[in-house]
Amino acid sequence: MSQPRPLHEWHEDIGDVLWWLWPIEQAPWVGSPTDIGRTVSFDITIQIGVDVYEVQPQRAGDTGGWPWVDADDETLARLFWTPLPDGAGIDEAIRDHIRGGPDPFKDTAPASMDDTSRSAFDAVVQGLSIPQRDLLGRLTVEPGTRPEELRFTYPVRSRGLGLQSCGVFVRRKMAVGGTDQPTQRATRGYVRLTPFGDQIRRHLTRKAN
Repeated sequence: MSQPRPLHEWHEDIGDVLWWLWPIEQAPWVGSPTDIGRTVSFDITIQIGVDVYEVQPQRAGDTGGWPWVDADDETLARLFWTPLPDGAGIDEAIRDHIRGGPDPFKDTAPASMDDTSRSAFDAVVQGLSIPQRDLLGRLTVEPGTRPEELRFTYPVRSRGLGLQSCGVFVRRKMAVGGTDQPTQRATRGYVRLTPFGDQIRRHLTRKAN
């Protein structure tokens, strides 16, 4: 949570923020003290029975501008602001919701490991052959699947070679076997990684970039 800051710490370079009047009894106001509202007016027509009366247009005053333009010092002393939410982060969260999961092509920060887990992880990575590393780097999410399913596909370069690598992945708990056993067709291969295998895939992708 962002630390609320008093009014006097705001300056024009900060721009729009959320303004909170303490004690908080209503939603925050969004904007800046430099916002200028506009005066609006409206016509009023009153009908009583069959009689219609037109009233002189009324001015509603300024709207949309800084709400505390006429506030006293005591009120301004209770006014605090916090930064606006991260729009990019919210946009990404909405995209994740629409696609049904996180972007499979975006590298996320690896989960923290203790020394023993890190050593085991490094040992598995170092034990991978060049073709196996190459295959992990060529994996793309299988069309029509959800990212969290970790189902990947790859173009076949040498028939059978990809399946050999996938067999190693299964034995090392990097890929799923059984009913999800890696398969290969004429031009495409298919494999479902485990979370451990996907972590290694992401690790190698980050190193390659």
